[in-house]
Amino acid sequence: MNHYNIENKFPYLGIPTFYNYPHSKDLNGIDMAIVGVPFDHGTTNRPGTRFGPRAIRNASQNYGIYLDPKYGAYDTELQKHIMSGVKAVDYGDVPILPTHTHTNMNMIKNTLKNIVDKHVFPVVFGGDHTITAPLVETFDVPLDIVHFDTHLDFVDGSENMKFSHSNPLKRASELENVNNITQIGIRGFTDFESNYEESLNYGSKIITASEVFKNGTSWVLDQIPKSDNLHVTFDIDVLDPSIAPGTGTPEPGGLNYFQMKELLINLYLKGEIKGLDIVEVNPLFDVSEMTSLLASRLVFDFLGSIF
Repeated sequence: MNHYNIENKFPYLGIPTFYNYPHSKDLNGIDMAIVGVPFDHGTTNRPGTRFGPRAIRNASQNYGIYLDPKYGAYDTELQKHIMSGVKAVDYGDVPILPTHTHTNMNMIKNTLKNIVDKHVFPVVFGGDHTITAPLVETFDVPLDIVHFDTHLDFVDGSENMKFSHSNPLKRASELENVNNITQIGIRGFTDFESNYEESLNYGSKIITASEVFKNGTSWVLDQIPKSDNLHVTFDIDVLDPSIAPGTGTPEPGGLNYFQMKELLINLYLKGEIKGLDIVEVNPLFDVSEMTSLLASRLVFDFLGSIF
């Protein structure tokens, strides 16, 4: 057995790239690139999401040893392989300069634009939710956004707080290429009435967590308008903190794994998905790495449905 095979047999050996995909910045012939954005300067509560990309990659090692480069991973429930033949790389991280928020927004945008312009599908790990706005700005096509979150993220902050994790959807709504926004899983006491009205005035479709539980995932999917192009932004705190405690602003009453999986794997029916970001994984508050593990699994479930 050669050295390469040994490293792929055990989750604690080798460089922890996402699902053991090769680490490379060469995008020639590549379908998908994983990018970390270790940025949490927009956090207003518990910091630590800068460690999120690394934690998700580490957690994915448990699954990565079962990923065959040719056939992908075998899903026992689906009784088939997913991600078969997908050419993917772990692109590494956006170089973040601590305390320089506006500079970092440009760094995120420029790094992701290099990937998007080469028609490579970006999978972006935050970091806090601030990172979504510059990511969405890199696309040169009209986009609808599907937003999974506890919070509306529609605060219209002052110039000093123009970019924070409380307003990425507000910032995205101001972009010329953004059209419909559907916000799913909203709940709790951490939005002001003005934020709710701001989102409604834009035209967002708001679906609360209780509506998901009451009406089911098929009903939720029916509420999402069809679109030519979709971007999916997934804040881990949309999940209940009993299964995803590792986040900065947890809120009781969130979605469970199967609800989230059903929503994610059927989004391809609503239009061509152009990109994904998953944010607010905070390993400093993550019991037994369950939040990071859940994030890595849901991302792979989602990717298996669109590739």
